[in-house]
Amino acid sequence: MLAVFGACVVGCFIASWTRWDAFAGWVFFMASGLAVYYVRPGVLLPVVVSPPVLFLLACVCAKLATAPGLLTAMSSAVVTLAGTAGWMITGMVLAVVIALGRGVTHEVRDLVAAFRSELPGCVTWPRGVRGATGTTSAP
Repeated sequence: MLAVFGACVVGCFIASWTRWDAFAGWVFFMASGLAVYYVRPGVLLPVVVSPPVLFLLACVCAKLATAPGLLTAMSSAVVTLAGTAGWMITGMVLAVVIALGRGVTHEVRDLVAAFRSELPGCVTWPRGVRGATGTTSAP
């Protein structure tokens, strides 16, 4: 996660200095894809969902460091985020596809099971018990 943030900060600084916002998006695409590919399988879920937030923070930090004022920095960050939206969507699709291939569905199932065990009165249905209308069938 720290590597993704660091790469995004460097990418946003370079994009800010060269005035080439697509470079920041390309760095996000590469960082999110490589992070999901190289992380160990037990922590795939946080690595899949956190890169957009990390990119937002990295972009804001880079713009605050390079812009002359707060309003200029925030407007510049919004423009950069809008300009890299295509790269961000493509990077997230790539990350999800890689994560699905590496077994993130097991982590999602474990997370849902943990939430269900914490909620009182939550009904868990055994497989094959629900009918076609969502009601239980009589035994």
